[in-house]
Amino acid sequence: MLNLFFVLAILSFLAFILMLVIRVQIIKRHRRITNASRFTVFLSWLLILVFFGSLGGIIYGVSNPGALPHFHYNRHKQETLQTKLQEKKAQRQAKEKAARLAKKVKFAWTPGEPSLNADGIAKVSFILPKNTQVRIIGHNSGMIYAAFSSGSQPDKHQVRLNSAGDYDIKVTTGGKTTMYSLSVADQ
Repeated sequence: MLNLFFVLAILSFLAFILMLVIRVQIIKRHRRITNASRFTVFLSWLLILVFFGSLGGIIYGVSNPGALPHFHYNRHKQETLQTKLQEKKAQRQAKEKAARLAKKVKFAWTPGEPSLNADGIAKVSFILPKNTQVRIIGHNSGMIYAAFSSGSQPDKHQVRLNSAGDYDIKVTTGGKTTMYSLSVADQ
């Protein structure tokens, strides 16, 4: 829109100057001053109004940047800025969602009551909240069968146990240690 005001201002100014030059040429050619026709007077006033109206539009557009669409490069800057703002908003929402999910994640394992399969292996999947350390310890033997941890994000970890029996699961999250019991049934 601002470009249109610039073009109208330039064209009306040039047309007005061209009319004055033609009028001066007519006066020089006839060597006397004649009255301008009604059309010439009307066109002169119209060009003057268009010129000053365009200047007013340019001044308004420059003083109120959001009111009128600007030049192509300004529109591109605005679109780029809007895109960056939308990307930042999406990233912030994704981080907030991840943080909410991370807070909701609780320590758990599946299946709830594992048993050895035909190969003599029990597969147990653990869901770990962020910054959690886990040790699977034989209940009677005290032997550590597995040790794993999660980083700054919640994590999943799968363990293969090849013996039926009772296990103690020592879970440390944020300095707090909790003990769980896991029983692996025989085939």
